[in-house]
Amino acid sequence: MSSRASTRCLCAGLAGLAVSIPPVPANAQDKGADDGSKRCLNARSIRRTDVIDDNHVVFEIQGRRLFLNVLPKSCTGLSQNRRFSYEISTRSLCAHDKIRILREAGNTFYEGKSCSLGRFRPVTYDDLVAFGQNKTQRPAPQEVESAEVEDVVTD
Repeated sequence: MSSRASTRCLCAGLAGLAVSIPPVPANAQDKGADDGSKRCLNARSIRRTDVIDDNHVVFEIQGRRLFLNVLPKSCTGLSQNRRFSYEISTRSLCAHDKIRILREAGNTFYEGKSCSLGRFRPVTYDDLVAFGQNKTQRPAPQEVESAEVEDVVTD
């Protein structure tokens, strides 16, 4: 067992923040400070989280500031369970730290699959709403000519 002190956190969703965000290209993770992202957040300043889908988690910190974390790889099951935990040995939650999906069974939670975090990109609530609207907009229906039916002959 490690002599380092560690902190565990159980995270559940932000109320009323259910939007969909399109995936960010893998090379966007490497940009670092170019996109204004942070490698770490002070764990004590995290107030709420919201699982958007298997690729995106929003962290709200003190001062109602929002950060979007784009996971480097899809975390299958995260959006279904919408809860996760993390363990830290420092005061920060950082890119490449692991989160563990929490599965509920009755009144008990069990830790499941672990997934790595990406960088934390600052976003506004309006940004998140716009992402959701862009993804849910569909093109207008169009008339399509019906295909000709061919007779199929079997011997």
